[in-house]
Amino acid sequence: MAKATNKILLGFVDEPITDNNSDDSYTINKIGGLPDSSNQVTLPECSLCGFQTPLLAQIYAPLTNSKYHRTLYIHACVNPACWNKSESWHCLRRQWVALDSDVETKQTSTFIEWCDDADDWGDTPIVEENGNVNGVSQAAVESCATASAELETPDGDNNVVVESIETPVVDVLQLLDTRKEIPVAFHNDVMQFEPFYISVAFEESTDTKKALTENTSNSIKNSHMLVEDNNEGYEKSVPIHGDKLFESFSSAIRKTPGQVLRYCRDGGKPLFLYEQEEPLKCRNCQGKLKFELQILPSLITYLKLMIGKDQHGSGHLEFGTALVYTCEKSCWTETTDTFKYETILVQEEKLF
Repeated sequence: MAKATNKILLGFVDEPITDNNSDDSYTINKIGGLPDSSNQVTLPECSLCGFQTPLLAQIYAPLTNSKYHRTLYIHACVNPACWNKSESWHCLRRQWVALDSDVETKQTSTFIEWCDDADDWGDTPIVEENGNVNGVSQAAVESCATASAELETPDGDNNVVVESIETPVVDVLQLLDTRKEIPVAFHNDVMQFEPFYISVAFEESTDTKKALTENTSNSIKNSHMLVEDNNEGYEKSVPIHGDKLFESFSSAIRKTPGQVLRYCRDGGKPLFLYEQEEPLKCRNCQGKLKFELQILPSLITYLKLMIGKDQHGSGHLEFGTALVYTCEKSCWTETTDTFKYETILVQEEKLF
């Protein structure tokens, strides 16, 4: 996404990639599509079920003072049985020697541009004056303008017999389950998510937020809403559900709505949904790992699966968050390596 920096870069879904504006280059940051790599012929297989894993994100992330171009390809399995499992995700790191270090590479815009038709799902239903969707006649509405019920008993008998009503057995969790299975006939076909460019912007710094907070505090310091003068201190409130990690995660997303990715290889800290041990060793050279980027669940709404020319819509992937850890030394053997597998830690969103 960018060369190493101690600032956090936020990724946002930008305009869709079409035949008119496509740019098959490993320097492009994007969601979905196919990997822009000359030496990747097939998609990696899921370690759990063996299905192919479509590309979720392609991130161009060269390192400072390195002679290599460096791109991360993140894949995830769409088999519902593999959702929320780290083993069903892959991160492939590829590097190329930069032929000319002075050549300017194409980067995605650092400005957020929202597409007017991003949420267009077809013809908008016509809405009547009463706010209901067209399809109910006005006469039918008027005929039901008033409703009443009367209890009639023969011979003035006031005793009413109420028969018990059987309560239907409904599996609420099953009703809420929106997962979609991929038909077996498509398992060997090339799968991809609808491609979008990723635009990036720096996260607002802590200093800026602190200054805004101080200005606000000074303007209302004499208000009765503040604690009384004899109050010895201020104690932070604890979330109702008691989970501070989840609250921190949610708070960071709320501060900058729309973010789908967080990048910071130098000194960046992941946002955990719950406590979990971080991976420490590179799976290739056994050296140290560094947290590099995080994929947020806000990306899920943009994931529309395509198999060949057929559109299969959304509902093919669920996850809480995915944390990508890469080799601190970015280990690479120029004469033999075509790619290196990096480490991904996937957490699922839990109900409290």
